[in-house]
This record gives sequence, structure tokens and C-alpha cells, in this order.
Amino acid sequence: MSNLKLGIIGAGYIAEKHLEVISKIRGLKVVGITSRTIFKAKKLGRKFGIKNIYLDYVSLFNKNQLDGVLILVSSEEIYPVLNKIIPYRIPFFVEKPPGLNFFEIKKLCKKVKKYKLKNMVGYNRRYYSNFKKGLKLINDKGGLLGLIVEGHERFWKITDKISNVNRENWLYSNSSHTIDLLRFFGGEIKDCSINKFSLIEKKGDQFSLSIKFKNNIVGTYIANWYSPGGWSVKLFGHGVTVKFDPLEQGFWYDKNMNIHKITPDKKDLIYKPGFYYQMVEFRNFLDSGTLNWPGQGLQNIMNTFYLIKKIINAK
Repeated sequence: MSNLKLGIIGAGYIAEKHLEVISKIRGLKVVGITSRTIFKAKKLGRKFGIKNIYLDYVSLFNKNQLDGVLILVSSEEIYPVLNKIIPYRIPFFVEKPPGLNFFEIKKLCKKVKKYKLKNMVGYNRRYYSNFKKGLKLINDKGGLLGLIVEGHERFWKITDKISNVNRENWLYSNSSHTIDLLRFFGGEIKDCSINKFSLIEKKGDQFSLSIKFKNNIVGTYIANWYSPGGWSVKLFGHGVTVKFDPLEQGFWYDKNMNIHKITPDKKDLIYKPGFYYQMVEFRNFLDSGTLNWPGQGLQNIMNTFYLIKKIINAK
């Protein structure tokens, strides 16, 4: 397999975690990196053997024939950067969220469609190896019957650490990870009843969703941002219940209520969970032109953001 040439935009924590897996995946080579903070780009360049460091993405694009580009900037920068680079027609991987509101994401979706541009949005939890094993247990017993996703945010711990823009749009910026898990596990949604309340945050901070999926699975989403808790998932099958709490750990219960551990693959123990298998899929996507499930491009992931829009607009 010949190396696919990648460019990187962004040089923060997430960029480093992606570079850790890219350096171990056959068929990928990072040929250049750029960042607003050039010293961070130089530091990553030295660590991962990237010789070409650029002051801006225009230089990165003009001086390299790229097969793909990774947009790994902060959540507030993603939309303006992505909006500018789409016309260059370079297939891209973008970290979540592609935008901080529905208008931005819809605009990007229309733009990639106009340019017929291959793209992938990075929701790495779709690639957790323990999720894959848990779903197999459920499907081997006849399929999923119901699910509960809890997306508690511990908001009191972060309000003084995030910008006002991020705070106001946290459902897009961060909660979209757990909201997207509804579609990942349950499929597309048929009906949804939403109850929400605002304790402090004007767009809501107490959420309860009752969901019926198109395949007749029933689901619940609960998020209480100012109560101690975390992210978790329960899957209910025929004589088996699977629990991920926290998401990186898994257990399943048989009919006799015996508990069995679900062990993640080694790759999810060595690297940031989901990152290795997600990047393998991006490589295969660039090579074949086909993005396989559970991968999501902008047009697919729009269904997650439609649901977030409904939550925000609910009375």
C-alpha cells in the first residue's frame, strides 16, 4: 500500500493523540502541519518526524499534493477553518463539532455537497471496541430491544474554564457525543418526546427524551448538568443487558444476573479510545471512496444535529 499524504491543521492535545495513531497505521504519512501557535506545530513536528511546518493552511495546500487533511483545531475555530478550506476540494477529516449551531453545520453540509467532497466527522466513540463487542452480544441473542443513554455533564466544574460561546452551545460542542450514541446504537429516530428545564443555562440543563426508533427499539436519554454523574449507556436485549459505565468500561449481565466483563481491544488501551480504528477507517475511505458504518460524513451526522435542534427548540 502506497502512503496517502496527509496535512494537519491544528497542533493541540487532540492533534497529538491523532498523530500517535497515524504514526502506527500503515499507508498514512503526514507531510505537513500548520497551527496558529507555530511553536506547538514545531514541537509536534519534532516529535513525529514532520519536516514541513507552515504558517497557514494555504501554504500547506499549495506546497503539497495532499490526499487528505485533518482539521483538529478548537471547537470555536472549526467552522471558520472548514468553511474556508472546502473549496480546495481536499478530502477531510474534521473533529467534532463541525459547527457550534445548526445554521453553521447545515451551511457546511450544503457546501460539501456542492463540491462533491469526501469527508468524515470524528465521533470516536462510534469506534470503541467495547461497544462493538457489546453490540455483538446483544445481536447474537436476537437484537436490541431498548437503550438508555445518560449524558450528565458535571457542568459546575467547567463553567469557568470554557468560553461563553461554548457554554451557550454545549449541546453541539460536547453533548453531541452522547446524543449521537442514540443513533449509533438505536438507528434512526421515528418519534421523540422531549422534556427539558433550565436551572441555570438558558437553552436548558435538565433533559429527558423518550424515543421510538424506526426499527421499533425504544430509548431514553437523560442529562442533568448540575448533578453528580457521568456518561453511560445501557443496552437491553433478549436475556442479556450490557452496561458501559463509564463508556470506556463494559459489563454484561445474563439471565441469572451474573456479571461478565467486556475487555476493550489493546489498541483502545494504548491510544485514546476509538482513535486507532477511526483513523483506519479514514485511511480506507481515502483509498476506496466508501465510508463504512459507523463512520459519518456531514450529511449523515446531520440527523444527530437535527435532534439537537429539536431539543433546543422544545418548550
